Formats: sequence, structure tokens, C-alpha cells
Amino acid sequence: MKKSEPKEPEVWVVDSIEDGVAVLVEAGDTEELAVIEMAAELLGVSAVEGAVLVVPLGDVGEPIWDQAQRDREAEEELKAEAERVIDELKKRDPGGDVVL
Repeated sequence: MKKSEPKEPEVWVVDSIEDGVAVLVEAGDTEELAVIEMAAELLGVSAVEGAVLVVPLGDVGEPIWDQAQRDREAEEELKAEAERVIDELKKRDPGGDVVL
């Protein structure tokens, strides 16, 4: 029997955690946004909002959540990008109340 090649891990971002439920968004340049919900306890100490998780895949391609590792460098990059976008939006804000 031929052993299968190791699969590339998936990268997910913990979007939010509420009432013990973690909402994760798949990272990457996919056209379809993949979003899943799971019990936050399955992620252990990695269950932190904003965490970027590198999740290894099992033999049939299923994510092995309890082996997920945080990518703190990617987290810092995402945070810096978000701050840059907010700064750009602030520059375009004329201030004052919105009149409809």
C-alpha cells in the first residue's frame, strides 16, 4: 500500500468567541469565504480572538484542531494591515454628523 504525501496545513483565523463557541474564517485568497463554528474548547489555549491558526490535516484531509499552532507573526501582520485600513478610512471621514 502506497503512503500518501503529507498534506499542506490549513490556515484559519479565530474571528470571535462567544458563549463557548468559536467562529473561524479560513485564511487565504479563496473566492468562497469558508466560515465554521465549533466549541472553543476544541482549540484549547489557541482559542483567542484574532489568533491565526495553522492546522495540520489528517490522513483523509480532515483538520486536526487539537494540534493547531498559533502563527504570531501572521497575527501581527494582520493587525498591522487592519490598523492601516482604519487609518486610511479615518482620512476620508469628513467628521460631524451624517445628514440623510
